Amino acid sequence: MTRAWAVGLDMGGTNIRCAAVSVAGDVLLIEHGPSLASRQAGAVAENIAAQTIHVLATARRRGLGSPRAIGVAVPGPLNVYTGTVMQAPHVAAWRGYPLRNRLEALIGRKVVVENDANAWALGEYWRGAARGRRDVVLLTLGTGVGGGLIVGGKLVHGRSGMAGELGHVTVNPNGPRCDCGSYGCLESYASASGLRGLIEDRLGLPPSTPLPPQMLDSEKNFSVRALSAQARRGDKLALEAFATAGHYLGIAIASFINTFNPELVVLGGGVAAALPYMRKTMTAQVRARAFTAMAAQAKIVRAALGPRGGVVGAAYAALHPPTRS
Repeated sequence: MTRAWAVGLDMGGTNIRCAAVSVAGDVLLIEHGPSLASRQAGAVAENIAAQTIHVLATARRRGLGSPRAIGVAVPGPLNVYTGTVMQAPHVAAWRGYPLRNRLEALIGRKVVVENDANAWALGEYWRGAARGRRDVVLLTLGTGVGGGLIVGGKLVHGRSGMAGELGHVTVNPNGPRCDCGSYGCLESYASASGLRGLIEDRLGLPPSTPLPPQMLDSEKNFSVRALSAQARRGDKLALEAFATAGHYLGIAIASFINTFNPELVVLGGGVAAALPYMRKTMTAQVRARAFTAMAAQAKIVRAALGPRGGVVGAAYAALHPPTRS
């Protein structure tokens, strides 16, 4: 017996998750594969299409039939109405790349392309921490910082679908240069790359210099989880880094509360797991900078869906494609 469902694909810098998601938001099956983001533009698109086609075949074998729609979530600013990726932090070759057209040609079906943070916001709104809420700010605190805005129960896309780059609001005009080209962005503090930069600066190390081994994972890469473990042990440097990240995160959240008057601010991503070490300085800035009446109405919570938020949201975007107002 077939069930009504949609494909939701979430592409990260390293991995892709691709799922069959029911029209009620339940993940019926999920597969994982490499993103191959360093390849040429067309090859990256071909990889996304191949993993989508594989899920379609798996779903057919399991008796699910064909999907109602296909949604693909990718990083970076994109024109959601044309499916053109303007630039992507993980795919250097995607500059004004017509991703939707290419995927539709490869898969042979209509495809909705959405920003990955927007998709996560939709997932939390549909089946996660923001379920039943109508005014929500979501921040994804990962390698970088992404954002999604839901106002009046609708995702805010802006004129060309690129609204919600909340990680690139300025929280310190005299801060470090961000990968986007600006200075003092939230991403420069409240992300994995930002935390690494804070530690390098505190130790007087040039960028990309090896950090102390207790802050690295098994593959010798900087690890927020390892840094959190150091903070639990009372390590002064780790606690200072998280306190600084929380300070600037609070400045940003206060601005979002004043601007959007949300019911909920949802924090997701690996860095959000370190919220206990950031909450004190974050809360202090929210209290100092946000209007008291609005701050009292806005709860700050962790995301509920974890790694599946993106695929659930991508499926929701496919089932409810954006239209120009």
